[in-house]
Amino acid sequence: MAERMSRGLCRRLGLPAHDAEDFAQDLLTDLLARLPGFNPDQGGLGAFALTCFRHHAALLAHRTQRHRALHHSISLDDPLPDGGATVGAVLSDADGYGAWMGQQTDAFADVNRRLDLERIADVLTEEDAPLCAALARGDVDPARHAGLSRTTAFRRVREMRLRLCAAGIAPAA
Repeated sequence: MAERMSRGLCRRLGLPAHDAEDFAQDLLTDLLARLPGFNPDQGGLGAFALTCFRHHAALLAHRTQRHRALHHSISLDDPLPDGGATVGAVLSDADGYGAWMGQQTDAFADVNRRLDLERIADVLTEEDAPLCAALARGDVDPARHAGLSRTTAFRRVREMRLRLCAAGIAPAA
């Protein structure tokens, strides 16, 4: 009975057949733990076992579905929703680790960003570096983290914006 229930559970969940043995063992272990609560006056052992198996099978199915939802594993051989290509065919090694983790990649944006960074290397000074670092980290008080007064920090940011605009780098929207 446990083997039949576990095979059905694997079929319903779309799991490989070799997982049925593990499920059958879990079902039997649960039945053995509940056996002291069996009362022969209320029904037969087969009915008790079937009820225990059904309850524990529902619990195992719920755990499996929750695990799938949390750990949504995707294979590179999985087809895309449009049905044409696989996940691995769309991603290339040149896109980097971010693409494998589902982040958007745009080669043209990467080239433009690299060119912009090369252009600002001459525009920004070393005394701008601590303030830029604090701004990039998103610190609550970047002036304090850069070791500047608020007035000085605002003045430097205004000057950096002017120098960046003069270098041809447009302000962010």
